[in-house]
Amino acid sequence: MVKSIVVARRKAGMSREEFNKYWEHTHGPLVAKSIPGLRRYVQNHLVDVPGLEYDGDGVVEMWYDDIDAYLKSMEYLYSEKGRPLMEDGEKFADMTDAKVWIVEEHVML
Repeated sequence: MVKSIVVARRKAGMSREEFNKYWEHTHGPLVAKSIPGLRRYVQNHLVDVPGLEYDGDGVVEMWYDDIDAYLKSMEYLYSEKGRPLMEDGEKFADMTDAKVWIVEEHVML
């Protein structure tokens, strides 16, 4: 299995509460039912901690069987079929300078 990790950022003018609500209740279900080859999808919503500032507004993790499955999902996202999902993302997220990491987990505990 491989996993993509992306730091999510909200659009300017949107509160974190509005961002989280839209991400969880509107965009999340659309992702879960739309992306071919997606095995697991996890949204990590930030927890406010006094004195701690975050670079972003959340972290999304998406699991695939292998690199080929990940690449096929990217082809889908940038195709005509994936356009509604991408357009929905633009309603709440700022993808400017988005960082994506493709990783293999090595669980230690």
